[in-house]
Amino acid sequence: MADRAVAAVLTVSDGVSDGTRADESGDVAEAMLRQAGFEVGTRALVPDDRPRIEAILRELAGTHALVVTTGGTGFGPRDVTPEATRAVIDREAPGLAEVMRAAGLAKTPMASLSRAVAGSVGGTLVLNLPGSPKGVRESLGAVAGVLPHAIDLLGGVTGAHPTHHREADRADGDRAPNRDLVEVTAVRVAAGEPPCRVGMRMTVEPEGPVHGTLGCAEFDEQAVQAAAEVWETGEPGTRVLHHDLGDIEVFVDPHRRPPRLVVVSATDVARSLREHLRFVGYDAVIVEPRADRLLASDEPHAGSLDGLELGANDVVVLTDHDAPYAAAVLAAAVRSPARFVGMMSSRRHVTRHLDALRALGLSEAEVARVHAPVGLDLGGRSADEIALSIAAGIVADDHGRDGGWLDR
Repeated sequence: MADRAVAAVLTVSDGVSDGTRADESGDVAEAMLRQAGFEVGTRALVPDDRPRIEAILRELAGTHALVVTTGGTGFGPRDVTPEATRAVIDREAPGLAEVMRAAGLAKTPMASLSRAVAGSVGGTLVLNLPGSPKGVRESLGAVAGVLPHAIDLLGGVTGAHPTHHREADRADGDRAPNRDLVEVTAVRVAAGEPPCRVGMRMTVEPEGPVHGTLGCAEFDEQAVQAAAEVWETGEPGTRVLHHDLGDIEVFVDPHRRPPRLVVVSATDVARSLREHLRFVGYDAVIVEPRADRLLASDEPHAGSLDGLELGANDVVVLTDHDAPYAAAVLAAAVRSPARFVGMMSSRRHVTRHLDALRALGLSEAEVARVHAPVGLDLGGRSADEIALSIAAGIVADDHGRDGGWLDR
């Protein structure tokens, strides 16, 4: 069976093959697939030649879960990608092709000339995309949200999961996806004959990309607005979207990724803090540039904050104030969107550490963001007790509380 996490991009073009044109469409397809969570294992290129297209499709289908082609889907005499695809696939998936054409028609009537085909070869899904970067964005964006589930079904996995995660990926329980998004799903035709079928779905990432379509630009625009409203409240709900041809009712469901603890320095307190906060739903990563201090149990870990893309749902705690990188890490964390920054320290050492931040050019308002010493005053001495006090302080901050005794 093909590796279900790996995709291939096949560019079908005389111009790209002979070197007179850059493969911009293939580049867009690869970037979008990676963004959708696929590993792109192969980029291939053939001219508009049906036997060669058929041969490479068969080859790629044997080692990939998904094969997307770009180019050769129009009305030109050498546009033979659909014919080659039909000769290779076992079963067609007309719904995918229809959704892609609908997305294109929302932008231009020329999309009606697309002859793109979708279907399966054993456990591999094959998808024809247009030959232009714009067409690739529209078509692949329209179906990206359903591709993981389609591939699951081809691989023999049954059962629908709204977040498109296989059961094996949900061993930690029924948790939100590891990114912020809002799902908008058509659940009922409310009036007329709208250009949307029940079950069509979009995913909207706050201030990020939109995947999928509800069948037309009018519905998609309203869905994005509804997603923004629901994201603000955090409460799922229904909305009725309007079109000249009819209305649909959609279910709008926000999914926030788990809060993340970024604990800097591989110490016993860091390891214990990671475990304490996991109990209340935090993901955790240990940051330690000194490889000799890491243990096998410290996965996942990183060598620096670079690449972690700290967000507003992140908590950063430094557990070794004497580390040579302490000031630089604290400065980077304070300047990031991270909602909480703390440093483990005794009271007598706090001033010199905060002065080090001022020397790096941080303003007083930025310095004031650092909780130091971090944690509630529990009087603990052991690593586990200290970690518990830090965890308690973070939970209190989550809820806007000071962490005092309830009976006082």
